[in-house]
Amino acid sequence: MDGDDSMKPARGFWLVAATMLLGAALCLVGRSREPDGRRLPSARQEASREEAPRRASDEPPAPAGSAALAAAVDGLPVAGPGPDDRHDGPAHPHPITPRHLQIQHENGLIALLNDAMSARNGARMRELAHEYRRAHPGDPSQLADGYEIIAACLETPGEASRAAAAGYHAERRASTVRRFVRRICLEGG
Repeated sequence: MDGDDSMKPARGFWLVAATMLLGAALCLVGRSREPDGRRLPSARQEASREEAPRRASDEPPAPAGSAALAAAVDGLPVAGPGPDDRHDGPAHPHPITPRHLQIQHENGLIALLNDAMSARNGARMRELAHEYRRAHPGDPSQLADGYEIIAACLETPGEASRAAAAGYHAERRASTVRRFVRRICLEGG
C-alpha cells in the first residue's frame, strides 16, 4: 500500500463537504434576489426610499381593539401587536415615551462618565456627575456619589479619598460603579 491510497477517503469527504457548502451559499444568494434577478432592497434602503411622512388621509384608521398607533416622539408610528395591525414601513415595536427618552439620556450621561473615567479626567467626571444629579434626581444606586469619589481619587489621591472609597465600596454593594471604585481608588489601578 502506498500513501496515496489511504488519503482517498479523506479527500472524497472534503470534496463532498466543499460541494455542499458551495451549494448552500448559492442557494442563500439566490434567495436574496427577486425572480427577475434584481437584488431585494434592505430594510434601510426601503426606509430611505420612503417619502416624507404620509398624510393622515392616506393611512387607514387603526382597527378597533388594537394598540393605539399614535406617532412616537420622533414621528414614526408604533407597530401594533396584533396580526391585523399595519406592519409596513418603518415603525417602532413599542411606543417611545418620555420615560424612554429619560432612560436614554441617563445612559448617555453614564457613558460620558465612563469615558471621562477612562481618560482619568476627574474635573470632567465632577461636571458630568453634577449634570447627572440635576437631570436625574433620586439616583437610588447613588452612582453620582461613586463617580465623584473616583474623581477625588484621580485628582487628589490620599487617605481621605481612599477612606471615602472604602466606605462607598462597603455600603453600596449593588452599585455598578463599585468595581471601578475598587479598581481605581482601592487597588490603585
